[in-house]
Amino acid sequence: MQNLTRPWAGAVAISLAVAALWLAIPGSYPYGAAGRVTVGVNHWIERGTGAALLLGFGASGLLLAAVRRSWPRLAAAGAVLEAAFFLLVMSDAAVLSSLGYALIPLSAAALFALIVVGCLRRHPAGYAAAALVVVAAAGLLTGLADAGPVAGYLGNLGKGFGEFGVRILWSWGMAAGAAGWAWVALAALLPVSTAVAGPRRWGRVVTVLAALGAVPYALARISWATPWPLFGFDPRSDRMVVLISGMDAATRLQGFLIGLGSVAAVVLTFGLISRWGEVFPRWLPVVGGREVPVRPAAGAGAIAAAALCVSAPGVLAGAIQHSAWLDGVLFVVLFPCPVWGPLLAAAVYAYWVRRRTVTKPL
Repeated sequence: MQNLTRPWAGAVAISLAVAALWLAIPGSYPYGAAGRVTVGVNHWIERGTGAALLLGFGASGLLLAAVRRSWPRLAAAGAVLEAAFFLLVMSDAAVLSSLGYALIPLSAAALFALIVVGCLRRHPAGYAAAALVVVAAAGLLTGLADAGPVAGYLGNLGKGFGEFGVRILWSWGMAAGAAGWAWVALAALLPVSTAVAGPRRWGRVVTVLAALGAVPYALARISWATPWPLFGFDPRSDRMVVLISGMDAATRLQGFLIGLGSVAAVVLTFGLISRWGEVFPRWLPVVGGREVPVRPAAGAGAIAAAALCVSAPGVLAGAIQHSAWLDGVLFVVLFPCPVWGPLLAAAVYAYWVRRRTVTKPL
């Protein structure tokens, strides 16, 4: 277990440092009833309790580190409890929401790249898409097209990150703590090489189910570009309702773009059981026809699965806080993280096992 010294020490040091910060500077505590973000168990934990919990788990981490050589199984079990604490108590669904918003510029960059590739390959679809982009840009620049929705969307995005940026960083920090302790526990419990098995029969099933996890949210958000938006939050009644109206164009554009990111999540998940998830399509430049690297592909999927799992307790907490039971049910339907995260993790694992050709240490 010598290879665990650094991650173990880092996890303990961060826990103790953050607890000290919260105790020394009251305003640094990001959680509690006064916080505007309610999608997490930490919304019910005030500063004193939160700092004491973090301090206690940091101190217990020191004890686990001290006995990890003499009682490795006890230390591994303790690492599991540490990971569960950060996952179920300190993390929240802000991780998932920030990841969803980050997909918007990534999707735009990917779309631009596809247009460029299509033009370079002299494909009619590439020329048509490029022409549409040029016409749209010319309309915005000349004032013939209304730039208000685009400006409003960018303003909303900037305002959101300005108000919640620090809070989002805390969410990612706690998620990193959960991931760090989970890695320590996994490496301690599985110190031997992982045997490579054949394709799992359940791999295709769990992958399809994992892909379906993003469908409700994708449909709801894309519908915001229609006159009949589905499953939205109505600020006038402070409720989740099936049909809402009266949204401004900037809000509709924002929802539609996030919906496209969810569609991309569905497509990428199906890539775990598709040929193009193993070999890049030939029309792609440079990498076309080459084998998809296993580690980056599985790593990206693992990050997404971890974000969903980290957000699961926050989704349940958010559902409980809705005044109407139907609103809570709709909230979980839109964000089925409690089942979506484990399903995606299983799908990524099946992809990893199927594509591994040699036995390697963990």
